[in-house]
Amino acid sequence: MKKEMLIMTLGVSFLTAALLVGCGSSSTDTTNGMGNGGSNGSSGNMGNQGDGSEEGAGSNIPYLRDNHANYKEHGSNQTPAPVKDANAKSINWTIAATTEEGAIKLQDHLAFMEERLLNDQNPRGWDKLFLMEAYMKYNRYYTTSVERSGTNVVVSKNANTACAYEVISAHSDAVSGDFFAQGEIMIDYSSTAESILASSACDAERTSVESYISSRQMGRGR
Repeated sequence: MKKEMLIMTLGVSFLTAALLVGCGSSSTDTTNGMGNGGSNGSSGNMGNQGDGSEEGAGSNIPYLRDNHANYKEHGSNQTPAPVKDANAKSINWTIAATTEEGAIKLQDHLAFMEERLLNDQNPRGWDKLFLMEAYMKYNRYYTTSVERSGTNVVVSKNANTACAYEVISAHSDAVSGDFFAQGEIMIDYSSTAESILASSACDAERTSVESYISSRQMGRGR
């Protein structure tokens, strides 16, 4: 009898351990995160390194990707597009969701990304454009304002340098033309970043941005 009880106890223990391991894996955060570095280019891991763009607990990327066609330009049936003012270095969107849930999901995603970038975490370390934007956000080269009213989400970004404006402008084009239009999240915009970085707009920031990218860039799947 004692031998049978021991076998049953061991069996339950192994089953419980297996369940705990299985449940634990579901909370893995695949967002690439780097440590505090700013313009000095130092880095350290703050999260699992992954290939999943902005994905991670709280990002809402799976929902937004699956429902990308349900977001339209306010007042029309067109794909959301940014309104740019190069002189003011500002970009403004008014995005209409088909449901209030969709608007909340988008608002929450933007808040999630804002927090990540302000904490010096890189959403996808294989894309130089996203690394440049992370650098600009962490070092306060631009600000972001997000407001929601019912099914409408208003997003405003304001840069304080020409280089930062070029970065947020390129990112907004990618979001409009690829994400909202097609649900595409895995395109690499590194060549766009290289062109921006080589331009005269980024003369003042070039060295520190290149150092930042060099210390954080990684290949896909790492």
